[in-house]
Amino acid sequence: MISAVIFDFGHTLMDELQFRDVPLRSRPVHLMPGVLEVLPRISISKSIWTNTKRVKEPGIRHWLRRGHIDQHFKWVITSVDLGYRKPDPRFFAYALKQCGLKRKEVLFVGNQLNTDIKGAVEYGIQNVWLSGREYRSPDDTLAPGRISPTHTIRSLKDLPALLANFR
Repeated sequence: MISAVIFDFGHTLMDELQFRDVPLRSRPVHLMPGVLEVLPRISISKSIWTNTKRVKEPGIRHWLRRGHIDQHFKWVITSVDLGYRKPDPRFFAYALKQCGLKRKEVLFVGNQLNTDIKGAVEYGIQNVWLSGREYRSPDDTLAPGRISPTHTIRSLKDLPALLANFR
C-alpha cells in the first residue's frame, strides 16, 4: 500500500529554467503546471527527494515557503545533505531510512528518466514519469524507451486519478 508520494524538486515542482539568468537569491519562484491544484488533493504524506548542487534541506524549505507549498511536505532529502545523487542506490536507501518508509510504501514522481526514474526503477520503487514537454529538463540524457517507468503521466494534474487506483 502506498503511504507516501515522493516528488523530485526541479522541474517537477519548481521551474528551474525560467529566470535562470537571475541570481538564485533573488530569483522569482515559478511553480510547475498543476502543483497548486494537485498537492492539496493528495491526502497521504508527501516528501521531496532532490538532486542539488549546493542547496541543503533548509534552502529547499525556503523555496517551498516562497512558493507557498511548504505545508504539504513532511520530509526534504537533498543530495548535498547525504553526499550521493540520484540514480545512486545509496541516495534512495538513505532517503527511505530518513523517512522511515519501505520501498513498497512510496510512489516516486519525477521528470528525469536518467536520474529520477532510472534510480527508482533500479532500486525497486514504484515511480511516475512526468512525460509532458513542459516538464522536460535539458539535463535529461536518457531517451524515452531506454528505461521503463512504472507509470507515465503527461501532467501533475493526472496524478490524483492515478493515486485513486492504489486505494
